[in-house]
Amino acid sequence: MDGTLEDFARDLEIALAQRQVTAAYQPQIDVTDGAMVGVEALARWTHPGRGVVAPDVFVDIAQKAGLLPLLTARIIADVTTEYIPGCTIDVAVNVSATQLEDPSLYDMFEGAFATGRCDPKTLTVEVTESQRIARPERVAGPLQALAAAGVTISVDDFGTGHSSFARVEALHARELKLDKSLVQADDRVHEVAQIITEAHRRGIRVVGEGVERRHQLDRLADAGCDRAQGYLISQPQGAKAIFSWYRARLRES
Repeated sequence: MDGTLEDFARDLEIALAQRQVTAAYQPQIDVTDGAMVGVEALARWTHPGRGVVAPDVFVDIAQKAGLLPLLTARIIADVTTEYIPGCTIDVAVNVSATQLEDPSLYDMFEGAFATGRCDPKTLTVEVTESQRIARPERVAGPLQALAAAGVTISVDDFGTGHSSFARVEALHARELKLDKSLVQADDRVHEVAQIITEAHRRGIRVVGEGVERRHQLDRLADAGCDRAQGYLISQPQGAKAIFSWYRARLRES
């Protein structure tokens, strides 16, 4: 990455204000029948001078520069604007562990619900599992309130960082997403199956992410995984393209 952190942080702040950062949507399918059941909203930034900036680069910049609230607000605004009323597929939004203690995060979600275009029952909030939540007791209440409103709390990157079912349940999560390192590993098939079995015993839905090969999807199906996501299924796309893709799959079913 050329340029200083300060240069990129300034550019990112401008980009967020000018809507250079937008949401792209990657589909999730039901592993059993291949039906599209959800999308994950992913931030994408095309810099006017530098071109496409990798998400892991600018998200790291946003975190270090204190711009994560603005980045999350931008994606929530896109989801709210682009969401199609009456569409029954789930829409997932990523939230970092550090944001969970910020009251303004929950205000953003409440504002999105107030527009009437974002149905809490089709919204999933993905909490990144690779980051430790400093004070879990301070986030349990707000997350429980979101869950009570119908929002699905999901623990992302399960299998890395601080993974445990106790932590999943402490966050009132009803979904976990298997990290791609688990999904893609040929020597962890038994471990994946054990996680899925235990999750289902606890009433927790499981999504396998990072599916890039057919045999990876087949293994998830054999293990009873609920949903799958990855480049084998589709790359992230803009809202119009993804909803066209959704409607086309409906016609085929």
